[in-house]
Amino acid sequence: MTQPFHDVYARMVRVIFYSDLHGTRLILALAEAMWAIALFWPGNTFDRPTYLVMSHVMSEHAWALLFAASAVTQLGILIRCDYHSTFATVFAGWNSVLWTFVVIAMYLSVQPPPAAISGETTLALAAGWVWVRSGLKVKGCRANDYGV
Repeated sequence: MTQPFHDVYARMVRVIFYSDLHGTRLILALAEAMWAIALFWPGNTFDRPTYLVMSHVMSEHAWALLFAASAVTQLGILIRCDYHSTFATVFAGWNSVLWTFVVIAMYLSVQPPPAAISGETTLALAAGWVWVRSGLKVKGCRANDYGV
């Protein structure tokens, strides 16, 4: 391996496996807050075909409350630096299920799938990785150890 590639590789491994994913958690919290705001917004978002499956599960306002609660919880975990407790791990699992369900529901609602949900698909993958990382208690390196 050449030195520049090795340096990039080593850095990526440290970010993926030895950080507490602060930025990822913050982005998830912001996305959840934006979902809540959009669903609380006056009008009928769920009249659009993209949200057909979600509309059969709960109302717009119920989904908005769920996303708002998730955003507040995610921010609370960040503020308390509570990344690996049982609560944080269980929440991360629930959060992963939430994002995965929303993405699958949107993919099932319309064909061909809208390209605009690629961001939500990435958020679902990120939420899944946060769940994995929340449950792993890695000794040694953390985000502060490499200057992030």
